[in-house]
This record gives sequence, C-alpha cells and structure tokens, in this order.
Amino acid sequence: MKKIYLFFTLEGIFSLFYMLLTQGPIFTGLAMSFNLNEFLLSVAAAIPPMMQFFQLFSSFFVRRFKSRRMLVNVFNGLSRYSFSALVIFMLLGKREPRIFLTALTVSQIFAALSGSTWASWMRDLIPPEERGKAFGTRNVFLSIGNAFIIYLYSLIVEKTKNGFELVLLIAAVGTTLSIISMRELPDVPMKSAENGIPLRLALKDTNFMRYVFFTFYWNMAVTFSSAFYHYHLLKNLGISYTYISYILIVNNFIAVLGYMVWSKVSDKIGHKTIAEFGIVLASFVSIMWFFMNRATYTYLMLMDALFSAVAWSAINLSLTVLPMEVASTSDPIFFGVNSSFASLGSLVGSLLGGILAHNLSEIYIKVHNFEIFGLQFLFLGAGFLRFSAIFFLEKVKVKRYIKLREFLFNTVFVILRRPVYRVFDKEYVVYLLRRYGEHVRKIVRRSKGRKSDSGK
Repeated sequence: MKKIYLFFTLEGIFSLFYMLLTQGPIFTGLAMSFNLNEFLLSVAAAIPPMMQFFQLFSSFFVRRFKSRRMLVNVFNGLSRYSFSALVIFMLLGKREPRIFLTALTVSQIFAALSGSTWASWMRDLIPPEERGKAFGTRNVFLSIGNAFIIYLYSLIVEKTKNGFELVLLIAAVGTTLSIISMRELPDVPMKSAENGIPLRLALKDTNFMRYVFFTFYWNMAVTFSSAFYHYHLLKNLGISYTYISYILIVNNFIAVLGYMVWSKVSDKIGHKTIAEFGIVLASFVSIMWFFMNRATYTYLMLMDALFSAVAWSAINLSLTVLPMEVASTSDPIFFGVNSSFASLGSLVGSLLGGILAHNLSEIYIKVHNFEIFGLQFLFLGAGFLRFSAIFFLEKVKVKRYIKLREFLFNTVFVILRRPVYRVFDKEYVVYLLRRYGEHVRKIVRRSKGRKSDSGK
C-alpha cells in the first residue's frame, strides 16, 4: 500500500499546477485579464462546481469501458490541456470574456467526468478504515505544494511580461506528470452494485439524499461569496499578488498541521463531526471579512490565514470522505447525483451573489477613517448562510459521530488534562459537584471561624 499512497499523493501534487489556475488570486487575475466584470467573475467562479452536473454521465462511461484509470487519465487530459490552450488566444491578443468562459466550461465538463470516476475508483482502492489517514496525509503534501506553487505563480505573474501565459504552460507540464503518476495506481475492478437501477437506488436512499441536500445548500452558501474575497483584495484594497501569496503560504503551512491532526482523529470520531467544526469556523471567517479594509488587512489577513486553514482543512478532508461513507455502493451514479445537486447549489449561489455584488460594488462608506466597501456586506451575509448549513448536515446519519459540542468540550478537557472518557459521565459530574460543594463549605466554615476569632 505504501507505493499506492506514494503515487496517490504525487498525482495530487502535479494536479495542483492546473487546479490553482481555477481558484484563488491567480484565477481572479487571469479572469480580470480577459476583462471579466463582477457579475461575469461570479459566473466564472461558479462554472467549476456548476459543471459537476456532468458527473451523472460518468457511470455510462465506466460501465462501457470498465477501466476507471484509463477514463480518469483521458478526462483529465482533455480537461486540463483545453484550459491551457488559453495561452494561444493570449499570444494572439484575443482576450474577450467569452473565450475565457468557453475554455473554462469545456475544461470543467471533463473535470466533472473525471471527478466521480476518480471518487468511485478511490472508494474501492482505499479501505474505509484508512480513508481519513490516506486523504489526510495526501492533503498535508498538497498543502505544502500549494504554498510553493502559489508563490511561484505569483512571482511569475508580477515579475514577467507574459506571466499568465507562462503559468498556463507550466500547468500543461503538471498535467502530463499527473497522468504518468496515475498509471502507477492499481486499476481495481468496481464492486458490483445492488440489484436495480443505480439512479433509482440513489434517489430512494433517504439518508443519502439528506446528504445531497446538504451538499446543495453548502455549495450555494460558499459560491455566494467565494469569487469576491481575492477580488476585494486586488481591486478595492490594491494588495499585490506577492503579498497575497505570502499569506497563502502561511495559510497552507498551517493547513498542513490541520490535516495532520484531522487525519489522525477523523477515522475515530467521525468525519461528520470534523465537517461541523469546519463549517462553524468558516462561517466566522466570512463574517470577519466584513471588517477587511486598508486599515485592518495586515492583521485580519493573518487571522484569516490561521482560521481558514484550520476550517478548510477540516472541511476538505471530511467532505471528500463523507460521500464515500454515505453512499451505499461504489457506482459513480451516487457521486454524480451528489455533485449534480452541488452544481445546482453553486449556480443558485453564484447568480445570487453575482447580482448582489454587482449592485453593491458602487457602495463606499467611510466612518472615522474606517472604510466599508459594498462587497463587505456580501461577506457578512455569506457567513450566516454558511453557518445555517450545519442544521442540514446534522440530519445525515453516519456510523461514527460525536456531537459537536461534546467534541469541543472533550477537546477542552484534553487541553486541561482532564479524563476525557468521564466528561459526560453523570456519576462523575455528580462526584465533581459534591467535591465542589465540600470545598465551598470548607471556605464558609473558615470564614466564620475568622469572624469568631476577631470577635474575641
């Protein structure tokens, strides 16, 4: 299994060269170089999750061609090379928004077909009891790679004349290396599904559909504002790519620690618990951005690096594994249904967020040297939307789960070096109260004794 996990991780690192072009400040800058405004930027940011609808069709290809490894490599190649082809239009001086949106859409259709095929393959390849550790370890190295690649891309974009063209070419090389690494992973056969039509099975699975509805709502809440955090830094606050990359490096190295912790505890306490914790913290982070302006960004961006690293390391790990845990079979149709509802939620969230951001973009308030841009109201609302998603996740049943408040209390008791296993033991609580009562009574008796002595 060591060889499997090695190439499982290497493939992920090489894939980052493409993935970091479809998210974060480089994606925002690339989109702005193709003259996308606030609304079109929200549409562009929503295209990757929206195109997840096409995961529904991956089951057809898997049943027809059998080899999931071959399909993942073909889909990844078509997805990533088609996006790198933007370099041709840039060299020709053609930078219309429609070119960027078309290339991104084509790229993400094939990425979606790859995504559910890959998830189905990994569900059969990695044992359930090792998924948290395997994905957590992989994400540790991905976070380190993320930091270095973001810094490299930022330097190239800022220091060279054709920076975006160069990073697109580098992404194409990374794609080639990821395909080579993928060939080293065993192409295990898909475990047989239950009798019946897989799509019907998925739609009739009540617990699975509860998770699917959570996915819809969560993606709506995330894409409502996701396109505008770096846009706010770049356009409204005028912060450089290099400075943002420094903060992202800090963020990624903190995320490394987060993944190391979550990978050790998630298989024991449950991925649902970890997801709930991450959602609460991510909600706080978005609300914090309401105060992000030129006077506060130096320390708020550091706080964001810390809290968002902890939050998203928990969310990314748990939401990768939870669909595998909730789905009753390995058939890609289950992952396709989940991703289709995610894409619908992303469409709703991005449209609502884009329309609202476009209307808020002209708002500027200054009160006693404290600036408030219109987008900051969007971040505030997004925080409350994110937090409300936790109520839908609570309805999903999983095998391993500790309630969030119990997890937090146990964590506090671990820090305080208290016996964790007895925190919620009623007899132990009664014992503590009695000890506390005896302590109080001793203090009262001593105070009475002092008073009587002074009276003498």
